[in-house]
Amino acid sequence: MLPLSAPSFNLSIQGHAWTSVEKAGILVIGGDLRQSSLVSLQAFNRRMIKMDENEEADSSAEILPIGNEEIKDEHAELTATPLKKYVTFVMDRKEGNSCKWICNFGCRSEPYTGTYSRVRAHLIGLLPGQKSQGIVICAKVKKEEREKMKAEEDEAKQVFGSSSRRVPVPSTPIVFPTWKTSTSVVVERGRNALDVSKTSSTDEVDGVIARFFYGNGIPFDVAKSPVWVDMVKAINEAPRGYKPPCADKIATTLLLEEKTKVDQALIFIKQRWATYGVSIVSDGWTNLKNQPLMNLMAVSDSKAVFINVIDCPGDDNSSEFIADLLLEAIESVGTHNVFQVLTDNSDICRDVGKIIESRHPHIFWSGSMAHGLSLLMKDIIKSTNPNLAFVGENYERAKKIVRYINNHSSAKYIFLTFPALDVIQFSKSRFGHHFILLEGIVQVKNVLVNLVLSEEWEKLKRGGSKLNLEHEEVKRTILDDDFWNKVMAILAFIKPIWEMICFCDSDKVTIGEVYPRLDAMLGCIKDALSESIEVCQVVSDLFMVHWKQMNIPLYGLAYVLTPFYYSGASLTSLAQGGEKRKKPHADPDVHKSYLDALDRLVSDSKKAALVRQQLSDFVSNRGVFARPQAIKDRETMSSLSWWDLHGVTAPELYGLAVRVLSQSVSTSCVERGWSTYEYIHDVKRNRLNSNMARSLIYVHYNNRLLTRYREDYEGTYKDWDTIVSDDGLENDMKGIEDREHFLLYNEEEEVSIATSSFPYYAQCDGSSALSQAHQLHEIAQVKRLRSSRD
Repeated sequence: MLPLSAPSFNLSIQGHAWTSVEKAGILVIGGDLRQSSLVSLQAFNRRMIKMDENEEADSSAEILPIGNEEIKDEHAELTATPLKKYVTFVMDRKEGNSCKWICNFGCRSEPYTGTYSRVRAHLIGLLPGQKSQGIVICAKVKKEEREKMKAEEDEAKQVFGSSSRRVPVPSTPIVFPTWKTSTSVVVERGRNALDVSKTSSTDEVDGVIARFFYGNGIPFDVAKSPVWVDMVKAINEAPRGYKPPCADKIATTLLLEEKTKVDQALIFIKQRWATYGVSIVSDGWTNLKNQPLMNLMAVSDSKAVFINVIDCPGDDNSSEFIADLLLEAIESVGTHNVFQVLTDNSDICRDVGKIIESRHPHIFWSGSMAHGLSLLMKDIIKSTNPNLAFVGENYERAKKIVRYINNHSSAKYIFLTFPALDVIQFSKSRFGHHFILLEGIVQVKNVLVNLVLSEEWEKLKRGGSKLNLEHEEVKRTILDDDFWNKVMAILAFIKPIWEMICFCDSDKVTIGEVYPRLDAMLGCIKDALSESIEVCQVVSDLFMVHWKQMNIPLYGLAYVLTPFYYSGASLTSLAQGGEKRKKPHADPDVHKSYLDALDRLVSDSKKAALVRQQLSDFVSNRGVFARPQAIKDRETMSSLSWWDLHGVTAPELYGLAVRVLSQSVSTSCVERGWSTYEYIHDVKRNRLNSNMARSLIYVHYNNRLLTRYREDYEGTYKDWDTIVSDDGLENDMKGIEDREHFLLYNEEEEVSIATSSFPYYAQCDGSSALSQAHQLHEIAQVKRLRSSRD
């Protein structure tokens, strides 16, 4: 029974309000705007009880007369689909509202298939401007009958609308669905005029979706995500009366369920770890709340699986503590699966590597190649050697230009008024930012020269003498030809380092090419400094310092096991300096390193002898490796593909080769998770505990990985999750990533020309005073940090 104190409810359809209000035991129902009627609450309750008793027998809507008054309507017999009475349906509707039907005029015995649009096209022909429905018009319908049908269709068109999904005006008899309980109203979709009344046009739905994006600040690239399309399809196929989950359910129950589904979906990747080996990749960070964090990934054959993010106590960052965390990660992945531990190149991480290698001799420790090369570039810039002093001096002069323009709004405004500024809209990189700054300033040289020669520049002289001195110093530097010549010379010999950083700083499997490319990099540096012997020697010495810190045995073994370097295309080409190339194993510098790595990886003497014999056949194209197709494929196939196809007949060497060649050389994949972590914790200011944030990152990162194995990834969604200039959330989080690097990169911070230090503020909603106060507080913190570092 519906209690007399039942709450009121409102239902609005196309501008016609249906309202029930509690008033002295009477339920007032307004239907059409032209009239309303009173219904006895007792009679209404009796009818509801009857509906509850029959709810399982009939799920369709009932038409309830209002009180005892019989109300007639001029459209009582009219429906939205009047032509259906001229056909006979022979099968229930299938998915997509399609069905089979037979024309009652007997034009053919076999049924037609299609929706009401095809029924209409068959009986009366196509409407003006309507696309072909792929069905012929019925030849047995007489002209008079067809005219009658057209009249019925036109009348329905006037009342219910002209679209294929018509919206009828509800008549006075109110259509109520079967109620599941006496205290709730559940409006279900029936197969009648009311069902059509609840549909919206495509434009209206698009508008609602767009408003959802606008109102919540969702990046537009999210619409390119296959997960977005999956969501829309799922809603379309949802049960009748579906209601979206609440925020609490999304953040708790559904998140845990999704994490379980992700775990199950990752099984097929983890099953490959035993064959291809795993690199445990780790990187430490400090977030905006000054909390130390550690990210852990398992990487194999360019597939990076997120393992965990660990909140580290600020008072314990010893090598023993970090080693214990990594050893736990090794155990979780499986000691027999782990081939390498990859971290940055700090002294603490080196000590961590020694601890891990002492516990597990078969596991290599390696420093990130991209990070190591960035440190080499930094050492060149910061070198105190007299022969390299000009590098640091001119780098500082270039940095002063950038800082002056960015720190003085008037100068920056004038700068932005000049054309051709698109070349300097580069994003800040964690590695190699010294090269980026120098190259960027060279690209806008002409703009800078025009700037300091303009009348507007001269008008900027104001304030104290210190500001004027800085103003004049920047102008002198920009007009100094010697400065530009030296910057060009610096770029010439650090560019090979930058190109090597770009090569290594990716998820691609590149370990087999690291050794020869490092050798080629040094050759390019020597060529660029061929006329400066003293500078060349200093740079070469710095390179050798970092060379000795790299995992040369592992890189040497990967080089020896790469099939391409034994192909005719490789051996007939010339090495850097014009020398003839040798086979990798024949290079004296490589020989010792790769044999040292073999001794660590294969401890059993009998198996080691067999591996060496198979390796001898491999490098000499003998035995199982002598097949003409195997020799030919060395030139065109990737290393892992070649070994999978031609190496299985030498199982001992094959197992070693695929494990070595599947390893990563950079921690780039780990750093990708930091923008997500900061997005979750800081940008949206969500009230999340560490476990929830950890689960969110786990689901977010690994789901992006899994979408690469969808059937439609190579087509519609190809590279949607690429992180080079990443799309989705990361693409719009560029400003946040720049802020993180500026605040937390403990080597040196840089600010790109014509790019605000905090460009993300322009994307934030400025309507909140609290948000603005928080932003100002963060700006003040960064300025203090900058001052302390300067």
